[in-house]
Amino acid sequence: MIYFNNAATTWPKPEVVYETVDKCFRGMESPMRSASESSLHDDVMTKSRDAMASFFGIEAPKQLVLTPGCTYALNLAILGIDWRQDDVILMSGLEHHAVSRPVRKVATEHGVRFEVAPYTPEQPIDLDFVERTLKRGRVRLVACTMASNVSGDTLPVADVIKIAQRYEVYTLIDCAQSAGVLDVNVAKLGADMVAFAGHKGLYGPPGIGGLYVAPGVDLRTLAEGGTGGDSGTHPLAHKLPNSYEVGTHNLPAIAGLAAGIKWVEGIGIENIRKHERSLVKKFIDGVSEIPGVTVYGSKDVEKRAGAVSITMDGISPKALARWLSTEHQVTTRAGFHCAPLAHETIGTCPGEGTTRFGFGFFNTLDEVCLVVDHLVHAPRTVSV
Repeated sequence: MIYFNNAATTWPKPEVVYETVDKCFRGMESPMRSASESSLHDDVMTKSRDAMASFFGIEAPKQLVLTPGCTYALNLAILGIDWRQDDVILMSGLEHHAVSRPVRKVATEHGVRFEVAPYTPEQPIDLDFVERTLKRGRVRLVACTMASNVSGDTLPVADVIKIAQRYEVYTLIDCAQSAGVLDVNVAKLGADMVAFAGHKGLYGPPGIGGLYVAPGVDLRTLAEGGTGGDSGTHPLAHKLPNSYEVGTHNLPAIAGLAAGIKWVEGIGIENIRKHERSLVKKFIDGVSEIPGVTVYGSKDVEKRAGAVSITMDGISPKALARWLSTEHQVTTRAGFHCAPLAHETIGTCPGEGTTRFGFGFFNTLDEVCLVVDHLVHAPRTVSV
């Protein structure tokens, strides 16, 4: 099988991740808080959180909330703000459901308005529009993905953050597609909140992610329960990170993510980026020569992450993905990729979306060449 669905979940994982998850799962006396003052749980949690904080340039590890995934982290960031009627949220046109759905939820429930910044492949978020919108006032939050899971475009989040800072507006950066592939350093970025997924470019297991929350940002909780640190009182202590990590930690996944991050650091983000860039360039160059193929997003591979979406005349995206899978054992993903806003932005919704090819570190140039050759011979009269 050729696996080109790394934008959804990277696979395979480094062997050290499998080994770490297994060792942690088998070796724990207690999966959560121990009766002793010093427990394996506490040691694994501390070391793992410290490793993640160091990777993301977070000076105080307690500002990092570990969550069941990036979606939960983004929901915590958006739904946790104390919204006021007529507040405004500004987001890019390439946002995933994990951003756009909670934004629409607060708009419905709290009378908040939202605006979507214009897009072109050359300027995936219109910075002049961002400036004008913030200058009018009422904007409380700017939410922006760092790299699109649909078009593969990378967005100038550092410039977005600088504009927002001038108007004292919260910023939320979705790094699901960029962490592990691009440099994500919160100290350099200056964002108020940064969310990331463990199972994509960080090569960790599913079911784990995180949210960096800058000092001074106060969020309401999404769930409440035991923390192990304030068990003798009825209300939560409302302290980072414990009050946002209620219930039993997924410690094997946390340890696995820390192992994935260490592996990424060992390979080097620039080396991973260079390899993925070569795969993307080879693929785009190849499919661009096939009549009837449209490639979405920037033509400059320096401004792209590892996802490439295409459509092909005469065959629907889902039919193409099914043909690749059944005839050639090539795994892709077709449809709207949980991001209809992004598909509306690039012009594939209404419609049938795209077929997405997600490249990762374990893919090879030979695999890309082989799949491009398959696409040359794809049937053109197949529907869903």
